[in-house]
Formats: sequence, C-alpha cells, structure tokens
Amino acid sequence: RIDYLSAVSLGEHLETALDEARQSQGVAIVSLAPLIYMKLVAKRRKDLLDVVELLKRTARPQQVREYLEEHAPDTLPLFDDLRRESQE
Repeated sequence: RIDYLSAVSLGEHLETALDEARQSQGVAIVSLAPLIYMKLVAKRRKDLLDVVELLKRTARPQQVREYLEEHAPDTLPLFDDLRRESQE
C-alpha cells in the first residue's frame, strides 16, 4: 500500500526532501531521515516496526536523530524508544 502525504502539511523540510528525492522508475526515493520522520508521524504499528528495522540496518542513526532534533523535536521520545528497541 502506498500512502500519499501532503508535504506541505508535514513541514517545509519534507517538501524540500521530496523535491531532492532521487527517482527510480518514476517513484521518488526519499532519504532515510525524512522517511523515518514520515513513519513516526503516521504512528501506525507497521510504520513503527519499519522504523525499528530501518534503524537496525543503518550505520547513521545519529544523523536521523539530528534531522528530527532540527525539524520535529516532538518525535524524539518515540524515536529514542524505537532506537533502543532496535539495539536489543
């Protein structure tokens, strides 16, 4: 399932990230930090599980945290919980 989100409603930073996304077969591929941000905002169980799995596979969780500190500090408690879970 593909969700269509309004970048404007989620913040100017996301609009910029989507504008800068690379294309693959006509589909925008957004970078990791904005992707995790969108999943944190959605707060669906599947999205939160995706965040845990993405964090298990990245060597740059601190970069994601810095992005969230700058653009969405209200998501940090949830992000930190999921980051700890990814390290278990």
